[in-house]
Amino acid sequence: MKKVLFSLLMVAPILLAGCGQKEFNLKDYVSEITNVYYQAEGDGVNASISIGQREIDYKVNGISGALCDFSLIEVKFDSAKNEDAIEVQIEINGNEQNFILEFNPLTDVFVGDLGYAIEDGANVSIVVEGQRLELVDITKSIISSDEAFEKARLALIDEIASCYNNGNFCAECYLKLLHQQGQSFEQLFWSFTLVCSQGVKYNVVIDATTGEVVGVNL
Repeated sequence: MKKVLFSLLMVAPILLAGCGQKEFNLKDYVSEITNVYYQAEGDGVNASISIGQREIDYKVNGISGALCDFSLIEVKFDSAKNEDAIEVQIEINGNEQNFILEFNPLTDVFVGDLGYAIEDGANVSIVVEGQRLELVDITKSIISSDEAFEKARLALIDEIASCYNNGNFCAECYLKLLHQQGQSFEQLFWSFTLVCSQGVKYNVVIDATTGEVVGVNL
């Protein structure tokens, strides 16, 4: 299981109080969160789209900033591609556009952000090298981002408390839905990261299907 955890990349209102600290909503300190996930598998290729919000000025520095919507497309081929980028066609509710995906050598996946959030219930397909993949929203078949956030919060109670400085909460958090690196997109994990302003990071990995916490601070 540790191999699975290390192969991964690097929320309902939650109220925390105690030790003279003011109540606050941990969701106010989110710097990235995925809420909706589309997925498709074709012949020799897999595709997914993660939809949510992230910091406009994206910096992992323990400080959360203003957010913007995103729809992150990922395409992975079973065989290695000797290309830095590929062009795909994505169709959303009948509207098609060409889009460039760039290769990420750390994950062996081609990625690109549409720059907006695809609306709930949209019909989405993507054409990759002449093959059309019909993407399906699988969000309802896994535990929700809210559930994953709560499980991570409970697993990091002490670590969250340690991120206070002079009575102020000084941290940001990230919740991403990820697949096992180098494998198909079928096995998914929620990855929660808490980053304190001092630079200390804490992590929780949750099986997205069963809801089991499979790793804490590994």
